[in-house]
Amino acid sequence: MGRPEEALQAYLNLVCANQYTYDPDHHLEGDDLDGEDLDGEGEGEDAEDAHPALTLDGDEEEDPLAEPEFVNPYQDCQPVREDAEFVSETWFRIGEYHFDDYGSPHALDLAIAAYNQILDDPEDRNYNLALYKVAWAYYRASRYPEAIDAFGRLVQWSDDEQARTGQAGSQLRPEAIQYLGIAFAYDDWNENGLPDNVEGMPRPITRVQDPNLLPQDRDWTAEVYFELGNVFFEEAKYPQAVEVWRLALSRWPNHPMAPEITNMIARAHQRNNEFEEAIAARSELGQYLPGSEWYDTNTENPAEQRRAEELAENALIATAIHEHQTAQRERRHSVEAANAGDVERALELFDVAKGHYQRAAEAYRRYLERYPNNPQAYELQYNLADALYWSENYEEAARAYAAVRDSNLDDVHLSESARRVVESLKQIADAEEEAGRLTIRSEPPAPQGTPPSVRPVEMPQLLQRLAQARELYLARVSDAQDSEGVRAAYDYNNALLLYWYGYWPQAKERFERIFDERCAGPYADSTGEVAWENLRAMAIALNDTDEIERLARDLSRRGCTFSPDGEACPTGDQLRTFCANPDNSEDRCCRAMEDLTAIEYQRALEVYRQAEAATGDQQTELYERAATMLVQAVNRTPGNSQAPLALEYAATALEQTQRFDSARQLYQRIIDEVGPRQSDDPEQQASLDAIVANAYFRVAYNANRGFDFDTAVDNYRVLVDSRRFRESSDERIEEFRRDALVNTAVIFERLQRYDEATRYYNLILRSPDADEDLKRTATYRIAEIAYNRRNWNLAIREMREFIQRYQRDGDAQELVVQAYWRIAQARKEMRQTRDYMRALQDVVSAYERSGQERGSIAAEYAAHAQFLITNDTVDEFESWEVEVGRPPTLEAYVQTVLREINEGAAEAQRYADGFNAVMQFGRPQWTIAAFVQQGRVYEVLARAVLNTPFAMPADLQRQLRRVSGDAREDIRIQVEDRIRMVLDEQVRPIECLGVARYALAARAARAGSIDTEYARVAIDRLQAYGDERIAECIAQAQSTDPSFQAYQPGEFARAPRGQNLTLEPDTAAPALDQ
Repeated sequence: MGRPEEALQAYLNLVCANQYTYDPDHHLEGDDLDGEDLDGEGEGEDAEDAHPALTLDGDEEEDPLAEPEFVNPYQDCQPVREDAEFVSETWFRIGEYHFDDYGSPHALDLAIAAYNQILDDPEDRNYNLALYKVAWAYYRASRYPEAIDAFGRLVQWSDDEQARTGQAGSQLRPEAIQYLGIAFAYDDWNENGLPDNVEGMPRPITRVQDPNLLPQDRDWTAEVYFELGNVFFEEAKYPQAVEVWRLALSRWPNHPMAPEITNMIARAHQRNNEFEEAIAARSELGQYLPGSEWYDTNTENPAEQRRAEELAENALIATAIHEHQTAQRERRHSVEAANAGDVERALELFDVAKGHYQRAAEAYRRYLERYPNNPQAYELQYNLADALYWSENYEEAARAYAAVRDSNLDDVHLSESARRVVESLKQIADAEEEAGRLTIRSEPPAPQGTPPSVRPVEMPQLLQRLAQARELYLARVSDAQDSEGVRAAYDYNNALLLYWYGYWPQAKERFERIFDERCAGPYADSTGEVAWENLRAMAIALNDTDEIERLARDLSRRGCTFSPDGEACPTGDQLRTFCANPDNSEDRCCRAMEDLTAIEYQRALEVYRQAEAATGDQQTELYERAATMLVQAVNRTPGNSQAPLALEYAATALEQTQRFDSARQLYQRIIDEVGPRQSDDPEQQASLDAIVANAYFRVAYNANRGFDFDTAVDNYRVLVDSRRFRESSDERIEEFRRDALVNTAVIFERLQRYDEATRYYNLILRSPDADEDLKRTATYRIAEIAYNRRNWNLAIREMREFIQRYQRDGDAQELVVQAYWRIAQARKEMRQTRDYMRALQDVVSAYERSGQERGSIAAEYAAHAQFLITNDTVDEFESWEVEVGRPPTLEAYVQTVLREINEGAAEAQRYADGFNAVMQFGRPQWTIAAFVQQGRVYEVLARAVLNTPFAMPADLQRQLRRVSGDAREDIRIQVEDRIRMVLDEQVRPIECLGVARYALAARAARAGSIDTEYARVAIDRLQAYGDERIAECIAQAQSTDPSFQAYQPGEFARAPRGQNLTLEPDTAAPALDQ
């Protein structure tokens, strides 16, 4: 059993001989440095007197439970001999004794005091060990500042020693750095059980920055920061670790350990479930790669440089894999949420997964750019493509998958990558189509020319890429590798693209192969049937009857089933029975049979077309032959879908040969046989309805043309009243119904069956198919019927209602003016003269508001009304005459006559000018009438002037009393003749004005071939003047109006009653286009 106390006494006697002695023979067991006599200077001496350092100063009474204040007993120790060799080792043993003494008070203080004896000599070989033990003792004594100082001194000594010797300093340096970190990390320096920051004391990160505790300018300072973070990391205090490390990196960004610390920051974030921050931290490792400031600064640290590159590489791939796995997990959760019906959650999770895929793709991309020769490059390239695809970056995904597909490194992902290229491009195409930036044809170009051909249209570049990707799949992926079974679909889809974009020779070749391979047998499938359908469609579009017939017969001849266990088409009567069922009308077998039947119809229609191009007897013969062939074809297959149309063509052909009764019989056959047919297919039913509607219309039309009005009306009324046609939305049927409705109303009106006509006009008004023009006309015809029935009050009311409704309708203005005219005529018939004249003025006013053109029908009514208004006052002028009274003198007589003539001329001019208003409407009939009435006014004036009474002036009478009776009469006659001569001179110009107006009227009538009462009056009046006088008056008119055409002798001649005019040789009627 050891005797450590005795050993301690012996050690002290060696190194502190001036205070301690050791006598092996008289050693007292249990002596204690804290209270026993260890100097050996006499047995029984008072320990307090012998060792004053172990006593307290002063006379105060001590607390028996209090630990006494420590006083260093080894401060003045001297060794037993000055040249003692193992003084340092002895003091170390003494320190170890106290260091291991866990029961004695001040044991650690004594240990520190012993170790300090060594530390007095920095050159001592045990210096670093003693320094370490001092630090440890301070640490165990919870004297953390002193411990930190000692550990720091050890680190500094180690670094200095290494610098001095070129060799490693102290092996305890790493442990010293570790305990520096531990000391700073400890947060209860006063050992009271409460964290220091709770009591307002500094936090660890604050203490480590305190230069009084830790020098901030030493080479090893950063290591303490790093170690403090390590301690936090090991204690799972990840935010504190990151905080310290970030602080350290901000102060020592180019430290050799910076990449490692950055990696530790990423690990801390990951441990703390801060994955985004972890990824961000790993991404910072890229700043330590070759070319960076850190890399260039650490050229003398190749190991750290290699480690930085390794960390950066691992970080990239770790980030990529982590993000990829996270994305896959979130996508799986998204699918589960969608399957559970939680769409909102599914979308949310999918967005999360998409973000992870995007980050994974970016990490994979950077890794491959930086390390393209990595042995895992093939697999990583595939992972990159996968991440791009599921992040919906389909353009880059297509390129990445293509790189995997075309790679020579491996082919394990060949099938999947080749398929994903197609799927990526398909996703792009779908998105572009949905956004409206890409239009994908869904039908082929229309054939053009004769014979028809299809020209290719440019295929969008994106679709070309998609087609090329499919082709590469077909070329690179064998049937055995086609795990998804898409080869057939890709082959078919490319054929379909060629078909849609007009590359028909290439499409036909592929469709033929698909049809051959997949018509029947183990490989038969629906794409074979679609290939047959497209081949058929191409043949139909190109009008290739032989090809249509071949395909129809091949379907039966080859027994195509288009599925491994399907059935071929029936034949003969079984086929006809099968196809008689409307439910089978779209079956391929029935379509093939219909194609063969259609060819028969087509050949008949070819004859019909030839007839259309022929003329004369040949045309008649061809139409009749076409009708015969069509009727025979219908008789053979009356249930064929084209039979109704064939009958319609046959009836039309008979109409072209003027065989209207025969045509009518065929139309009636359509009504009888096709009419009852019903189809579940809305389009086919609409076609049947249109054919039957046309038949009813043509029967009615032909009957009307043959004056069989009852049959016409009966068939028209079926179109109008039948629910079948009333509910149809077919534009042709709507047109038939509108025309039938109108024709029925018109026929009834012409037959003066006014009540029925009014009923059908009202049906037009209520019809949703009737447009506004038709309803406007119907409204007017209802009013017109009242007028025709001479129900004047009702006519006036209906016309006014029409005017009220349509007076602002620009398209109704002609009828509005006509309605005003009808009101005027009704007023006339009712002998309401005053209202009649006002109504005529309403006609003129309505025209002026209407905006109707000059010379229009509306202008006709306005011109007529204006003429009647103006002409109504002309009769007043007929009685006008010159009134001379009893002139006192001859001069007074002359002045009175001149005044009267002037007044009459002004009055005549006023009346004549009134007719100018009629001419502005541009209606020849009433312009002629206006010219005639103007001529009449001037004639009245001329006649009145000529008939001026002669009254002998009073002064002349007085003079005449002085002469004889015979002389008096002679003088009177001479004076009157003289006056008559003067009056004749006054009359001639007036008379010429009338002649000119009559000439204008006659010429206008002749130019327009108009024979009216007023045109005849003009000719009659001109006959009264003779050629010489007419020529004279027209010359007078030309003098004031150079445009007035010169008179041609005999221009206005009229044959005597019962005789014809003599025609000059070579006289001919004017051309029709003049």
